[in-house]
Amino acid sequence: MKKLLLLSLSILVILQIQAQSVSDMLENAISSVVTVAVYKTGIAQKTLGFRGGDNASDIAYEKALKLSGAIGSGSGFVILRNGKKYVVTNAHVVQDASDEAGSIYIFSINGKKYEVRIIGGDSFYDIALLEFKDTPGSEITVIDFKKTEPRIGETVYAIGNPLGEYPYSISNGIISAKNRVRDGFTGKFGFLQTTATIIWGNSGGPLLDAFGKVAGVNTKIAFATSPTGEQVIQSQINFAIEAKYVEKIVNDILATNGRVRRAYIGIEVSQKSEYRYISKDKFDYVQIDTQPVLSGIIPGSPAYSLLSPYVGYVITHINKESVRNLEEVLGEFEKMAPNTTFEITLVKGPEVKKVTISSAELFGEQLENIATYVLDQVSKIQLIQKTPQVVVQLAKENFYSYQNNKFSGGPINKSPQSQGGNTSYGEKYNVLAAGVVADDWQSMWKSDDLKNLGAAFRLCGIAGVIDFYLLKPYDNMDNIEVMRHYLSGNENIFKSTLWY
Repeated sequence: MKKLLLLSLSILVILQIQAQSVSDMLENAISSVVTVAVYKTGIAQKTLGFRGGDNASDIAYEKALKLSGAIGSGSGFVILRNGKKYVVTNAHVVQDASDEAGSIYIFSINGKKYEVRIIGGDSFYDIALLEFKDTPGSEITVIDFKKTEPRIGETVYAIGNPLGEYPYSISNGIISAKNRVRDGFTGKFGFLQTTATIIWGNSGGPLLDAFGKVAGVNTKIAFATSPTGEQVIQSQINFAIEAKYVEKIVNDILATNGRVRRAYIGIEVSQKSEYRYISKDKFDYVQIDTQPVLSGIIPGSPAYSLLSPYVGYVITHINKESVRNLEEVLGEFEKMAPNTTFEITLVKGPEVKKVTISSAELFGEQLENIATYVLDQVSKIQLIQKTPQVVVQLAKENFYSYQNNKFSGGPINKSPQSQGGNTSYGEKYNVLAAGVVADDWQSMWKSDDLKNLGAAFRLCGIAGVIDFYLLKPYDNMDNIEVMRHYLSGNENIFKSTLWY
C-alpha cells in the first residue's frame, strides 16, 4: 500500500512538473506573439510570390486591445534574422492593405502600437513578412522555427487573437495529419492538420510544439455542410502551414529583396469541365478532360522548343510522380527549385513521350510574358500600354459585365466587330486588378503593371475565368467596371488553367 502511495505521489509530481514546464514555455512565448491590424485597404489584394523580468501573461491580459478603426485583424509572431526583428503572418491578413503610410500596425504584448510594412510574401502558401517602421520595444521577444519533422500525435499549442477580441488566447491539441492540400487560389500546400482550435483572428499566429518552437502558422479552419445547408465549423479540424515551408519563404524574401524564388517553365496546363444535363431537372459540370492537358506554350520560354510539338497531349507524370489533375501538377511544380532538370511524361492515344527539360527562374520579365500570352488569347482585348499602368482597348460588347450581383452580356465567343478588315475596339481602360468576383466574395489582385497582372493570372486561372477591374483613364474610382472573360471562350465550359 505504501509503495502504491509513493508511486501515485511520484506520478503526480511528474505531472505537476510537466504542467509547470508547459506553462513556463507558453509564458515565454506569448511576448513574441502580436496582433496585426489593417487600417487602410486598397481596391484589391497584393500578389505576394510574400522580455524582460515581468510575467508575460500578467501584461498580456491586463487590458483589452484598442482596435477601434481597424478594418481587419489577425495574428502574427516575431522572429530574429541578422539581428533584426520581423513579423510573420498570413498573406490574407494583410494583402488587402493599402500602400499608404499608416495602413498596417501591430500591437505588442503591452498594447503598444507599431507601424509595419509588407516586405514580401507568398500567396500560394499564404505567408507574409512584415518589417517594423518603428523601432520595436524590448517587450517584444522572438521565437524561432522548429527544425525537426513534426510527428503525428505530437502535442501543439495555438496562440493568437481569435475574433480580434481575445488576444493571447491559447488552445492545445495534437498534430492529426500532415501534408494536407487545400482548395482555393491561395494557401494550398504544406498544411499540418491539428486539433488545436482556431477561429477568425487566429490567422497568422504560431502553432508551437512542447519546446516553444514554431511548428506551423495557423491559417485555415474546416467547414462541413449540415443537413439544412448551413456551413458548420469543424472545431477539431484546423490547418497550419508547416514551419519548413514558412522558413524557406522567409529566407527567400530576405535574401532576394522580397521575392520568393520559383521555377519557370513556360507552359499552359488546363482541364475542362462542361455544364451538362445530368438527369431530370438536374444540370452539373462534367469533366471533359479526365487528366491535365498541355494546352499551350509561352513563346521564348524554356519549354518552347522542347514541348511545342506536344500541345494537346495529356500530362501523366512529372519526375515519375503520377499527376491526375491540375492541383497535383501545381504541387509537383512547386517542389522544383529554379534552374533544375525534370522529366515530364506526355500521352496521346498509344503514343507516350518522355521529355527532359530544365526550368529557369521566375522573374518579373517572365510574369510579363505570361500576362502578354494570356491577353493575346483574349480576342476582345488589345494591349496598348504596358507601363507604368496597363492600358487596354476592348470590344466591350463581347465581355460579360457585372451588374446587380451577376454577370451578363456576351456572347463571349463572338469576335470583335470589323470595319474594312480592321478590328474595331472601344474605349481605353486602365486595368486595376484581375481575379475572380462571386456573389458573396472576391479574390482580386492588384494589376497596375504587367508583372502583377501575370501574377494575378497565375493565381486565378485555376477558376476557369478571369475578372477584370477596369477604369477609364482619369475617371472617378466610383465608376470601376467589372468584366469577365471565360478562358474556354464559352460560358458553359470551365477551362481550369495553370501557367507555370
